[in-house]
Amino acid sequence: MRYFLAILPLLLLLSMFSCEPKDEIVTTDPNAVLEFSGDTVLFDTIFVSRGSVTKRLKVYNRNKKAVRISEIALAGGGASAYQLTVNGVQSPLVSNLDLRAGDSLYILVKANINPTDANLPFLEADSILFKTNGQQQNVKLVAYGQNAYFHRKESVGTTVWKNDKPHVLLDTVLVQEGATLTIEKGTHIYGSTKSVLLVNGRLLVEGTPEERVTFSGYRREKEYLTAPGQWEGIRILVKSASNSIKYADIKNTQYGLRIGNPGNSSTLVEGCAIQYAFLDGIVAFTSNVKVVNTLIHNCGQYGFGGLGGGNYEILYSTIVSYKNPLLRETPLLAIADFIPGTEIKDKPTSLRLVNSIVYSDGYSSDNEILITPLSAAVEVSNNILRTQVYRDQLNKNNKLNIEPKFKAPDKADFKLDTLSPASGAAKLLPGVLQDITGKTRSANTPDVGAFERLID
Repeated sequence: MRYFLAILPLLLLLSMFSCEPKDEIVTTDPNAVLEFSGDTVLFDTIFVSRGSVTKRLKVYNRNKKAVRISEIALAGGGASAYQLTVNGVQSPLVSNLDLRAGDSLYILVKANINPTDANLPFLEADSILFKTNGQQQNVKLVAYGQNAYFHRKESVGTTVWKNDKPHVLLDTVLVQEGATLTIEKGTHIYGSTKSVLLVNGRLLVEGTPEERVTFSGYRREKEYLTAPGQWEGIRILVKSASNSIKYADIKNTQYGLRIGNPGNSSTLVEGCAIQYAFLDGIVAFTSNVKVVNTLIHNCGQYGFGGLGGGNYEILYSTIVSYKNPLLRETPLLAIADFIPGTEIKDKPTSLRLVNSIVYSDGYSSDNEILITPLSAAVEVSNNILRTQVYRDQLNKNNKLNIEPKFKAPDKADFKLDTLSPASGAAKLLPGVLQDITGKTRSANTPDVGAFERLID
């Protein structure tokens, strides 16, 4: 008896080690299959030879016992356009991996697509195969590849960027003094982190209402479509002159257009949409800028800033901020004869603001206009403006602090609602016959802002 009592603790200890936890017992039941976070891993358009972001697939074992995954493999094997990383190991094939009951694992998937001769997006498909207890399951892999022109640290002379393939800015691109960069209608330009288009010569963007030119961030996933600050933007330098940017969409920038060419001919911005800039939509320094039929919205600082003097003309444009996640502390429109933080001041300044909307929602400032000195306002008429500071000085021929009534500003739709006070409130301007979309403006009672209202 004493002998039994002496060995009893040892027997109990041995029994503890000999009892395998139920969730670690590997089942051979062919019905014990896996579950996945999705049946497809989808990549948005990937520019060939640049690689993709990494996507995650989660694999679940919902069974009461462990399962042994005899094989996780790419159907395309080593020739696949995809890479798998399982438990920290990058390989197209992983064998005999045990997954405890109720446990899960992540598989990291990356796509690398080689160039082809195609100019249009093309499909690259594969699948991940899972073999468990004689059963085979699969998860589809789908990516759309796109051949492109890649630009890295370029200094270009007179040239044309064609619209047959996208252009991807990987770093600084400089248009040389005296040279002209022409961008064809329908061209798509994508900027990667820290990329910038510098113009010391001439920039001609030849978009049309039907075939707009687009400048946007490099990332194509849905969550990046409205994300600001993905690339620097377009910078007009000192020697630049006679620039024309027509029917272009410029977004996801630090600033949309930064213009600093004192004394040179005007930069024309017509029919453009400048949106989701981390800082300014357009900011100009001691320069000459004309903006027509243009939408600027949801920027982090100025929608339009003309600082240190200069001549600024804004016609039939909509400069607004609604449901803006950026904490803006500056007015939407600022015209000043000085540049803050510098010794530049008292510069000749003029502003012509006609048939435009400068407004924000209730979460923004009550004062969206800054004009200093006010004598710089050569003509400010037929606008809808949000201002308390200038409510006495600008109340003639303008509508102040009256909601413009856009169709769906929360969804960035700034077309005019049926009851908008902008309807029919513009003055006729010779030479401006269409709106931002190419719609013909009324010959008698055109609408204020970038969009001529459609008759429902």
